[in-house]
Amino acid sequence: MAISSLSKEIFAQQICSDSFYKREAIDTVMHFAAQTHVDNSFGNSFVFTETNILGTHVLLEASVLSKSIKRFLHVSTDEVYGETSYVQSASSCETASMLAPTNPYSASKAAAEMLVMAYGQSYGLPYVITRGNNVFGPRQYPEKAIPKFIHLLSRDRQIPIHGDGSALRSYMFVTDAAAAFDSILHKGVGQNIYNIGASEERSVLSVAEDLCEMMSKSSAKFIVHVKDRAFNDRRYFVDCSKLENLGWSQKVEWHEGLRVTVEWYLESSRSEYWVDIDSALLAHPLAKAKQNVEITSKNEA
Repeated sequence: MAISSLSKEIFAQQICSDSFYKREAIDTVMHFAAQTHVDNSFGNSFVFTETNILGTHVLLEASVLSKSIKRFLHVSTDEVYGETSYVQSASSCETASMLAPTNPYSASKAAAEMLVMAYGQSYGLPYVITRGNNVFGPRQYPEKAIPKFIHLLSRDRQIPIHGDGSALRSYMFVTDAAAAFDSILHKGVGQNIYNIGASEERSVLSVAEDLCEMMSKSSAKFIVHVKDRAFNDRRYFVDCSKLENLGWSQKVEWHEGLRVTVEWYLESSRSEYWVDIDSALLAHPLAKAKQNVEITSKNEA
């Protein structure tokens, strides 16, 4: 049975079973699956607990029971550090920095990490954990800032900037991120944590301004400031020298990656890539999430 022949629903059921791992001779798990959008976690945090913590636990249990897994690569996030990484210092490396998540999303990812480490300690699971900065590029769902901004500008709609837009984020093009995962998968030391850090650090406001310039839109006309998140980390800085020691380096410069991304989203055929993205383009998607929860509660009453 080829994995590609399975429907999405059946495959989701199969990967929870250790017999599937044995039957398909699977020896490596790269665990990317997660709920990842911070705004959504403020609106419906229970989904993040279920997906990011329970989902990870299910994969860990199946991996241990299969007795076939030689590497379990767990993809986490720089957000587990919270603002402890605000200042570039020794505390920005993997071993010295404490975990201090500040929102339901990052808290769920930190909890998942604890499960991974526990399975490594108790059952000898050969894990590796990554904590990465923001990734961008073609095919990214438009709940994320860059594709959201591109979609809005292409529709002549304003870009909503949370607060004053001064929050700093590091951005890495998708091919560099893929190369980092490949390096860690094949060269990383077991039961270790690797930061995946980008040198391209930008304020959210400057990202919007760069996109306006690239898409020939007036930033004064198309950028609007809206209410900030319940809490918005000012900056994430991570030291990725440990990853660089494996031979990895960032290749794609910010403006080059942004140009490729904009061109992909502006192709006419991309308008049907996702069926319905209107809710993702809201300034605060949590409003939509809360509305759905209220509707569900009323229907169950």
